[in-house]
Amino acid sequence: MRTELPRQFIHLSGLLFIILAQFIPKEITITYFLLIALFFLSYSLYIRREERKLTHFIKRLENKFRDFAMRFEREEYFRAPFQGAFWFYFSCALALLLFPFNIASAACCMLAVGDSLSTLIGVKFGRHKIVKKKTLEGSLALLTSSFVAGMFFVNPVLSFAGALAAAFAELLPKINDNLTIPLISGSVMLLFSLL
Repeated sequence: MRTELPRQFIHLSGLLFIILAQFIPKEITITYFLLIALFFLSYSLYIRREERKLTHFIKRLENKFRDFAMRFEREEYFRAPFQGAFWFYFSCALALLLFPFNIASAACCMLAVGDSLSTLIGVKFGRHKIVKKKTLEGSLALLTSSFVAGMFFVNPVLSFAGALAAAFAELLPKINDNLTIPLISGSVMLLFSLL
């Protein structure tokens, strides 16, 4: 839990980008999300390789940055760090490309808020396992917080449908929930908006 709390605050910080997206053109927002995703992917690949020789100054600077940045990464991802950050920003860019702006914003908020709170609540209070490390308490936290976050952008019916889809998406095995939550919740909200 000691490393999970700061990591989830970093995850929640993605909410700032979603809020900023409300004030700038959609195309620029998509570009920003893709650039941030590419940064995390590139840095992840760089850490995996490490064959490249740097000057002493740059190497020391990079080591300090890596020590700081790796404090926010889960131990299981040390071999391929920042995959969560990559998928977070990449999926938000995809959501903005695929869905109307209000639905994309709601779906991205469900990821930023719901996924963070589900982890924090699940780790701290989770007693009833559902799938692997996922707990009923964490899933209920995701459902509730996603519903509330979504209502800032869509009506309560769409928000509830999206929140249910987000809770389901988080439980899918072997697929990064930073990818599935906004895409599945956005798809469900779009479908319900067309009915």
